[in-house]
Amino acid sequence: MKTIINSIWISLGLLLITGQGWAQTTEYTIDKSSTMVINGTSNIKDWKAEVEEMNAKISLTPSLLEQDSMASPVSQFSLTIPVKEIESGKGGMNRKIYGALKEEDHPEIMFNLISAALADTVQSAELFTLKVEGNLSVAGTVNEVSFPVKGTRVGEDNYRFEGTYGINMKDYDVDPPSAIFGTIKSREEVEIKFNILLTAN
Repeated sequence: MKTIINSIWISLGLLLITGQGWAQTTEYTIDKSSTMVINGTSNIKDWKAEVEEMNAKISLTPSLLEQDSMASPVSQFSLTIPVKEIESGKGGMNRKIYGALKEEDHPEIMFNLISAALADTVQSAELFTLKVEGNLSVAGTVNEVSFPVKGTRVGEDNYRFEGTYGINMKDYDVDPPSAIFGTIKSREEVEIKFNILLTAN
């Protein structure tokens, strides 16, 4: 009897050890090749600005992508964008953007993850879609947002995440930038397009 009990405990221990290794969480860093672009329109012409710096804390459990489970593979994700790292290529437009985003009082745009669930039961570690929910803070106003993100494995350990998200600036109490005494006015809606490569630490 003792032999049987000991065998059971050993088996359980091995399962726990294997499970911990299988569900190992890895921290990732945003690669410098990653891009994020803000696309907007006005009553005259379209405009865009690029985010030149992003700071993030990211933890993934890649093995969950290979299991028949809807468990979230993302255990932590927070993103910070310094407002002054938004670059339109035009000094005057930059100042308008910084002013509209109340940069002096709120120098950072922040996103903090609430959840990132697999969006479909048919998934693979190579290509998958996440339904991301989180809190987005812009110009001192915080709103809960939700949007799909496409994930792709790159090589053995790296992942690329792509998506777009539309924002109405009025939802964040932001007055759209204008120029030439208000004769050129930006529309309230802007689109954020991102292509982020994560590399394992």
